[in-house]
This record gives sequence, C-alpha cells and structure tokens, in this order.
Amino acid sequence: MVYVLGIDIGTSGCKCTLLNEKGKPVVTRSKELQPRISVDGTVEQDPNEWYQAAIDCLKEFRELDGIDLHRIEAISATGQMQGITLIGKNGEPVRPSILWNDMRSESHSSALNASFEEAFRRNITFACAPSLTVSKIAWLKDKEPDNWRQTEKFILASNFITYKLTGRVTTDTNNMIYTGLNDTRNNGWSDELLDCCEVEREKVPELIGCFDQVGAVTARAAEETGLKEGVTVIAGGGDGAAEGYSVGLAGSERLKIRLGTAADIGMVIGLEEVDRSQTVWPGQRDVLPDHLLISTYTKACAGSLKWVRDVFYSELPAESSTYSFMDREAEDVEIGASGLLYHPYLSGENAPYFDNSLRAKFTGMNMGHRRKHFVRAAYEGVSFSVRDVVESVSEFKNAKEYVFVGGGTKSGLWTSVLADVLGVNATIPKYCDASYGVALMAGHAVKLFDSGEVIREAMQEASQIGYREQNHLKYNEMYKKYKELAGK
Repeated sequence: MVYVLGIDIGTSGCKCTLLNEKGKPVVTRSKELQPRISVDGTVEQDPNEWYQAAIDCLKEFRELDGIDLHRIEAISATGQMQGITLIGKNGEPVRPSILWNDMRSESHSSALNASFEEAFRRNITFACAPSLTVSKIAWLKDKEPDNWRQTEKFILASNFITYKLTGRVTTDTNNMIYTGLNDTRNNGWSDELLDCCEVEREKVPELIGCFDQVGAVTARAAEETGLKEGVTVIAGGGDGAAEGYSVGLAGSERLKIRLGTAADIGMVIGLEEVDRSQTVWPGQRDVLPDHLLISTYTKACAGSLKWVRDVFYSELPAESSTYSFMDREAEDVEIGASGLLYHPYLSGENAPYFDNSLRAKFTGMNMGHRRKHFVRAAYEGVSFSVRDVVESVSEFKNAKEYVFVGGGTKSGLWTSVLADVLGVNATIPKYCDASYGVALMAGHAVKLFDSGEVIREAMQEASQIGYREQNHLKYNEMYKKYKELAGK
C-alpha cells in the first residue's frame, strides 16, 4: 500500500491525514495549538510550533501497526490564510507569526484604504482589511522596521511547512489571494499594489501553482520527520479552498459552510460565468485556476464554543470529549435558550459588517440561566451570524445544495440548530476537511488516483440533515431580534 499525506495548519490545531492509493482515508491525527492571544487583540504563534505539531502527528503514525511513512509518495500542506510569517536571511523566522485574526494593523489598513481602495477593489476584488498580509506588512514597517529589514521573504502558515520540508521559500496561487497584493485577473502578484503599498519585490515569495511540485523532502527534513528523503511535495492551497475541493464545489451549485474556529462560507463558479469586463470580479481564484472562489467568513464560530468551554467548563480537560459533554448538557435546553441571545463578535466581525469595533454580548441573562444555556445560545448566535452572511451575498442565495463541514459538524445539536436557522436541508460528508482535501490534491497531482471520482464516491456516503419548519419559524422571530440588537 502507498499513501499521500495532507497537513493542515489551522488556527487552533494541526491535523495530518494519510490517504491510500484509492484516495480513502487510512489514519488521521491532530495536535492542539495554543496561539498567544492578548487582551489588546494581538494573536501570534511561533511557526516552529506548527512544524513540531506535524512531526508529533507523524510520530503517532509511525507507532501504528502497518503504517510505513516511507511508502508516502506525495505530500501537500494547507492551512490558515492571511497572517504573515517572516523568514530571515539566516533561514529562520524573524519573529513569531502574526495570525489572520490579529487586529493590531487596523489603523494601517484604514490608511491603505483611504489612499488606495479603488486599486484594492480592482485587483483583489474587495477593500483592504486588517486580517490581510499587506496590512500586517504596513504595521511591521511602521512598528518593527528592524524586523522587516531582516526579512528575506514573507510567507503564510502552510508555506512554512513546505519550506521546512523542501528548503524552498514559496507561496501558492491560492494562498496569495488573501495577501492583499494579488491581481485576480492575471492570477499573479499585482505590480500596482506592490508599488502603492511600498512592498519590496525581493521580499515577495515565488509563486507556485497549487497542483505543481515545490520540491522534495530534504535529508534534514527526513531526519526530523521520519519521512523518506526525496518524496514529492506539492504546493497545495489555503484551508478554505482545500476543504472546498474535497466536497467538489467546482462545477456544482453547492454552498459550503465550515464550522471551524471561524465560519468559512463559500462556493465556486467557473470563469465562464463571470463578466470579465466588470471592474470588480465577484470572487478570487480557486485552487483550480479556471474557477473563482466566492468566499467570506465570520470570526468567532467554533472559537465561541472554545470560549464557553474555557469559561464554564474549565474543570474538564481541554479535549474533544468536553465538547460532547457540553452538547449532552445543552440538549434539553429549549429553542431560544430561555431568552439568552448571543452575538459572536469576540474579535470584532468580518462579514457581513467588517467592523472590528463590534463586541460579543450575551443579552437577556437572568438568575435561572446555567452554563448549558450559554452552550445553546452560542450555537444559536453563531448560526444567526452565518445566516447574516448567507443573506448578504447574492451568489450564496442562489445555492441549490448546502454542505456543512469542519470540526463543528461533530455536534449533532449544532448542525441541527444551523439547519433550522437557515431553513435548509444539508449534506454532511463522511470525509471532509482541509487535510483530506489537500491530500486529494497531492494524490491527483502525482496521478495516484482521479480525485474527481474519489470525491463523487465519497459524497454518496454523506449523511443528510433536514430542517424542521416549526423550529425555522421560531428562529425567524429570534433572528429579527438578533439583527435589531446587532445595531446594524
């Protein structure tokens, strides 16, 4: 048996998945990550912790009977997008990585928009935002000029894994789309934005197609990871696109809703559906370059449940079994959580308000509320925030199918609430996440299997969840109150 390996560097964890020569998952392992989060909104992580987490997953693979890492034929990495990792002239990280949900560059983002908003919309299809790499570059040049001067190249999370495996500092054409420095039409770096934002071209990483080979596992990486030297490493892409690839968004009318740390909501359309003469295109390039990914996200999805866990269930271990326990407690809480309503703006909000001054709140608390009510309210509030996004994007409203993915789908209560809030029937794939998707990309790239056929077969094994009309009508009334209290 031979394998392909997918590595996903998420915000809160690293996940590695092995697929066999038929594209079927063989084994998956995860390691929790703990970014450093401060009260002033900074979010950082030592990128070497990402690499070590991947090594730890691979070590667990080696300890399993029948798993030989030397039979891996291709590897690819995916992960959180935006953010920034600085690689110095000595080949080491210059400072901890600044993650996508770090908002310290808000004033710099506003300044860039004040001067160049039309250029941003023309090139990247939307205005500059604090989460984008370009905003973080502006902050670094202003606040940490020495660190910026020491930087040889900037890259993103999954690119760091590829770099550690191959020794090549690159990024892929999908991760590029949320740097804020890309040209959507030409699927490359934007000379206009590089000039406007004064980003030195020598610090910009080399671009690689998502299905193209970056290099091969080096002798040093083989010694560190237990992988075989010389194994092909494929570029991969961002986590949202990799996950979308795994459920066959391209060529369908499916809307994918990912219940991860953030709620990523997206669909894929063919370029033939786009009026190329329009000034602003409706989306960004997908991992498949002849398609556009129309995607956006809310900031605190599963992150809201993690907050509830940390605050109300701190006596329990920080592991998945705690979330199952939380679900069991909340199952007997009625719709509406006895009047407790949650707005999930723990770090401000991205879509649909794009307002970092917004703050989370629980409204309607009384003496009868217990921690289980906060669990139910969190599920409902996050589901309302997803509905808020779906109703704000015209393409999303035209979806014919809905697919729920991400770690949150392990909760039957949460997916049931989400279906009821949206008033839709949904598919929950048996196999679907970014590590699985990027492993499929690797297998397809080296012609180990036809990923399209693998995906079609996998979707036939998916489970279905239906909404309940009576619950949907109740949630419609709650949603009106949610919108009113959001103040938007």
